[in-house]
Amino acid sequence: MLNLPAEHYLNLIRDNKPFSLSRFGDGEIIAMFPNGMNANCDGSSFLPELSEPMKQIFRNQYNYYHCFLDCTFWEQKDKFAQFLKDTCPDMQFYNGEFWQELSFNGRIGEIISLINIYKPCFIGGSHLQHVVDISGMDEIYLIETPSSDSFKEIDRITKDILQTYYLGVKMFCFSAGFTTKILIDRLYPIMGKDAFMIDFGSCFDPYCGKLSRDGMVVKGFEYFQQFTNYKLC
Repeated sequence: MLNLPAEHYLNLIRDNKPFSLSRFGDGEIIAMFPNGMNANCDGSSFLPELSEPMKQIFRNQYNYYHCFLDCTFWEQKDKFAQFLKDTCPDMQFYNGEFWQELSFNGRIGEIISLINIYKPCFIGGSHLQHVVDISGMDEIYLIETPSSDSFKEIDRITKDILQTYYLGVKMFCFSAGFTTKILIDRLYPIMGKDAFMIDFGSCFDPYCGKLSRDGMVVKGFEYFQQFTNYKLC
């Protein structure tokens, strides 16, 4: 696994060099290889219909950044490792922890200042409307997805993204759980040459009033309040 620094991706955004990026954690692996768990930490169900589309991402082997998180091999690691060996043995994978590291190190402004230039479109829950309150962000589009099980609306979400893309938007910031990965792979042949499609996961949650990960809870709202005008509580 290749460990590229955050600056690599920030520089691509700064230089207007479009790229796509997906991040895979233990939830995505369970979605591919169900182990009896009913729901992920965000409340999304491990729907049986997720398995094949998630596996197809690795079968397609499109040329974008496929990133693994620290937790990627916590669940079903033997099945997943064998699947990779059988399906895409020469595929390059990357470390995907850098967005959270930037955020937790007080560097969220570096992301915001760069994506703000593009008047970005966010794809995720309704709380992301408060991204506009993060210091340095002026205006966004929001394609709202259900807070859980957004895969059930993937066709509608895909249509909304394409409509926004055809309006001229070139920066898409995804925070839609499992559905993010399938959307990016589905849209890559259409948009991948000239639009950014970036999986930010839960990176923006704590600035929008949602402590969705244990590390955010440890930091507490007071830490994130300094970077946003949205009143956290």
